[in-house]
Amino acid sequence: MKAARWVAAVVSGAALVAGTMLPATSRGGQESNGVQVETVRIAVPGQAAMTAFVVRPDGRRGNGHRFAGVLYLHWFEPGHASADSSEFLAEAIELADRGVVSVLPQQRFPWAFDPVGDQRDRTAVSNGVADARAALDYLARQEGVDRSRLAIAGHDYGAMYATVLAQADRRVKATVLVALDARWANWFNMFWIGLEGPAEAAYFAVFAGLDPVDNVSRLGARQLFQWSDPDFFIPAAIRAQFAAAAPNAIVKTYTRTDHSLDLTTTESNRIAFLATQLGL
Repeated sequence: MKAARWVAAVVSGAALVAGTMLPATSRGGQESNGVQVETVRIAVPGQAAMTAFVVRPDGRRGNGHRFAGVLYLHWFEPGHASADSSEFLAEAIELADRGVVSVLPQQRFPWAFDPVGDQRDRTAVSNGVADARAALDYLARQEGVDRSRLAIAGHDYGAMYATVLAQADRRVKATVLVALDARWANWFNMFWIGLEGPAEAAYFAVFAGLDPVDNVSRLGARQLFQWSDPDFFIPAAIRAQFAAAAPNAIVKTYTRTDHSLDLTTTESNRIAFLATQLGL
């Protein structure tokens, strides 16, 4: 088990307290510096503040070091231990040792409340994008972070939010998009609402301009899509929509996992991609 994974398992989730300094980890026979993990509250204009982890290299790396920044947006899977801001915590700890500051916010819709099947759901998605933008702003303000080296990695609904923010915000230089749906109404309607016929079509139209598949054209090869095959939640037709919308993106498909994409290989592929895009 990787040292970063062991540390994350010990201090994951709400058990972390502000200012926690994790011990040095051993890698390849060499001792690496400690990693600082904090829990913070991030102000969001017009909304309640949200909680987040902030993971950064220990200050012993030296004054003036310029860090890359990664915003991690987690998945939705009720009852799963990693379906919150801790999902990518081990990965963020590993990247901190390579000079990355990460922010991992606790997302709110549909985690904290359900879709209802009308215009209010578009407002909730827009508020979720505002949450992600506030977290990116917070990341960009962190001491030592190079604002020209920012990326977003997201899974499931987290990846869907990542597309909308990355398309609009040119500070984002790269994205990793893991097992995301093409349209907000797909899962909302399938698992919560159950509309049919004209009512279903009208509901899909509510999200015009916000759908992930319509927000992946800007970054080209600076996007990595990660899919499982088969994936109950993401059929081949959804993957094909993204392939048509972002033909130059890098795509990796994994056959020995499910929608969780919880493999060491998927993590190592993300880290390698981010290392290249952010110059780690």
